[in-house]
Amino acid sequence: MYNASHRSFAWRLFLPSGDLLAIVFSFPIAFWMVLSFQGVTPPLDRLTGLNCFFIAILELLFFRLMGLNQWAAFIHSGIMLRRLPLALLGSTLSYILLRTLASPPDALWHTFHYVPGLLVIAGTTFLLTLCSRLLIRHLEINFLKSSTVERVAFVGRTERMDHVLEGLKREGLSSVTVVGFIENPFRPAVTSTGRSEYEEIGTLHDLRNVLEVQRISRLIVDLNRVNEADLERISEICSDLMVGIMMIPWSSDIWVDRLGIRRLGGVPLMVIYDLPIGELGNRILKRGIDLFGSFLGLCLSLPMMMVLAVLIRRESPGPVFYTQLRPGYRGKPFRIIKLRSMRLDANEGTGVIRAVANDARRLKIGEFMRKWNLDELPQFWNVLKGEMSLVGPRPEILDLIAGLRGSLHGYNLRHLCKPGMTGWAAVNGLRGDTSLDERVKYDLYYINHWSLMMDFRILLLTLLPPKNAY
Repeated sequence: MYNASHRSFAWRLFLPSGDLLAIVFSFPIAFWMVLSFQGVTPPLDRLTGLNCFFIAILELLFFRLMGLNQWAAFIHSGIMLRRLPLALLGSTLSYILLRTLASPPDALWHTFHYVPGLLVIAGTTFLLTLCSRLLIRHLEINFLKSSTVERVAFVGRTERMDHVLEGLKREGLSSVTVVGFIENPFRPAVTSTGRSEYEEIGTLHDLRNVLEVQRISRLIVDLNRVNEADLERISEICSDLMVGIMMIPWSSDIWVDRLGIRRLGGVPLMVIYDLPIGELGNRILKRGIDLFGSFLGLCLSLPMMMVLAVLIRRESPGPVFYTQLRPGYRGKPFRIIKLRSMRLDANEGTGVIRAVANDARRLKIGEFMRKWNLDELPQFWNVLKGEMSLVGPRPEILDLIAGLRGSLHGYNLRHLCKPGMTGWAAVNGLRGDTSLDERVKYDLYYINHWSLMMDFRILLLTLLPPKNAY
């Protein structure tokens, strides 16, 4: 049906009913468990019934607040397993807090005396709710899906469309059948997506006939593959035939994961939400880790740097440290510090060029240092000063990046965060004389998907033998 959204019978009726039954039955089971363990009959009076009712209300409220009533939490076990314990913990702590505030000071011990019992109730509710939801999910997948089958077609054989179709499969239900694609003869696919299971079922010229004959209930359109006139015609035909439309919005491939819809004055706007790495709290947290890590790194690496300094001066008299201008946060230049790994005349006659495999300009000790990233150790000082971070896009040589902003797609967006001593591109072997285009893609992926866990993962991967270090 046009503009109808897929909501199964089980999801609308069975899920809340199952949650309610699980909560209700958790109380007598929990009381029986406490009785069996302690050998003491817990009080069962009107006040106890009111407390159980209040706890149940809190649990149902937290289920809603944690999004457990949404389709994603019903169909994806991982989301359910993450949110359900948090909802029960939140409701239990809220009950304890409210009861503490409502109790007189001399009765506080009596309140906390019930904490073990509350935890038993929460644990019982978790097990019963989990079993209830898994049973309902099994019924939906294997028995109730036949009444809600959707036949889907799509316009635009693109990589983005492939991701959407994969997402439909990952929903966990087989109630969606992808019939095939409808070709736009004026904007045919440049290359095949390689998905032979999706065959062409028609073109936009005979869209109405295709939708009727194939009994299509939903059409997915990639707006990058149609123009305004095509979209208006598609909308009119789908509206007349009551076929639902899903549209992949027009966008470039930068920050596509951050796209969202916001309404202003009743008009929908496509917006790019803020990057997590740019949020104030995350910046403060990342800076705190940088301060601790750089101070610890300087203390631990100082003896090694002293030994390397002696070996450098012994092989090549002259400065031990080497500084070079690199672009930093928002492109502001700073001087990066490294242990010198090449001869003093390394750039004479050639200017600044990238290091390559078997570079004749390297010192013997320099070859060893660059292989194990030991020449980067002084950059802990850059991190301590706030010019760099422990993890981030590796800063390019300033003399070599002139014009890259115009020639490399999205290059300057690398500077939305501080450069790092190590980075996502570096641990994937994209360093030295490798593809700048691929390096930029990895750097932008890091900025778009940043998290503390990702930083820790990159730091651990940095300890492995580096690739393309020369």
